[in-house]
Amino acid sequence: MLTILLLFSAMICYIALLATYKQQAKYQNGMLFAVTLPGGALEHADLQHVRARFDKSFSKAGLWMGIGLIPFVILYAWIPYQVIYFLVWLCALVLAVVAPFRRAFRDTLALKREHEWFVGNKRVILSDLRVAQLKNKRSASLWLYLIPFAMAIGMLLWAVRSEDPFFGVTTGGLVLTALFLFISLYMRRIKSKVYSMNSEVNIILNQARRRTISYLWLWMAIAENIHFLLIYILLVNGNAGMDGLWIAVILLFTAIPAGSIYYAYHKIHALEQEVLAQDGKVIYTDDDEYWANGFTYHNPHDKSIFVPKRVGMGATINTATRVGKCIIWGTAGIIAALIIGVSFMLVRSEITSPTLSITSDQRVDIRYPMYSYEFGIDDIKELTLADTVPSGGVKTNGEATGKYSRGKFRLKELGKSRLYIFKNNPPYIRIKLDDVYIFYNEKEPLLTRQIFEQLQKQMGK
Repeated sequence: MLTILLLFSAMICYIALLATYKQQAKYQNGMLFAVTLPGGALEHADLQHVRARFDKSFSKAGLWMGIGLIPFVILYAWIPYQVIYFLVWLCALVLAVVAPFRRAFRDTLALKREHEWFVGNKRVILSDLRVAQLKNKRSASLWLYLIPFAMAIGMLLWAVRSEDPFFGVTTGGLVLTALFLFISLYMRRIKSKVYSMNSEVNIILNQARRRTISYLWLWMAIAENIHFLLIYILLVNGNAGMDGLWIAVILLFTAIPAGSIYYAYHKIHALEQEVLAQDGKVIYTDDDEYWANGFTYHNPHDKSIFVPKRVGMGATINTATRVGKCIIWGTAGIIAALIIGVSFMLVRSEITSPTLSITSDQRVDIRYPMYSYEFGIDDIKELTLADTVPSGGVKTNGEATGKYSRGKFRLKELGKSRLYIFKNNPPYIRIKLDDVYIFYNEKEPLLTRQIFEQLQKQMGK
């Protein structure tokens, strides 16, 4: 199932990146490859060569990255290495797709400077005074965030009363709601854009942009709380036969945020085109010097933290501001730490197996990184050697692949359990304590039987 989830995510990222950067070869909004150009420059032979080379390189990159998903599928039986490959593939996808665009951007910018294809003012127009005064007038009220916060807190309180609260899931909605509120606050300070010589048009379009984006983040907060609720219901669902249905619903629900973002920015773009077509006083600002790669913005003369993107939808960060630097480097650090940390844990899980030993003071010590457990021989209520482990359980805090299960689980027939097993490799030592069941085995069945006999002898003393 994890393979399907990761493959689904990979396909979304693959399609989104290809669609975003492929259209940069089209002249739109006065730009080609995120470089502002006059319409008459498009027929220049050198510019046509840049476009042809980009199409060829971009098609190759897309093809090879698509082929690169084949090893991912082949690694189905080795989940840790499959996850690591997925993370590496994602990084490679971004680099492979962006590389042709960066080259096209630099070549286009060089041609623009060589032939002096400048448009409008060479300095960015920071804002229209009337726009700045009215920019927050029609944004969604921050009080509306009480709705997703109430949903998140309600789910958390409901989960606390249950036997398995799954705090990693139930707190997710609360964390994301706070994050979306923070983003919404900063997005309200996004630099006002001057579209036209007509101030009324600027006011209308900037108000519409901010209003749409503010409601977008509010809706995202509500939608993600519903998403986490569905995940929680899946985890506590006692009917294993319904798991497929719940997983399908959750997968479909992941498309809602992506679809919402696309709809919001498509609506903004359509409104801009409609209003500006009627206005006839469009202004193009020539600030290419602040877009180093066509998609990263660095303007020390602009105090705005967020600015509208030239590539794709939404806003990007002004890396010349102190807050912008903190966000960029902080995010890069967190992503690097997550990739390295997750890779380390996955490889360690693959090469490290649990060990069970009996100490001199009559205690059973099960050692495994992050999921070690210890209990006394006298605490054992029942000790048996089983050929199977009850099915229909869910992981509450642990690791589960096609080969092994380790950590905390909730088994359908037994409730709270700790598993330290190699799957499909009987026998399994089954230990019943007051409030938990423990299943343990070694890779070699003979070793499992020897440990079981040692436990029996210790209980007989």
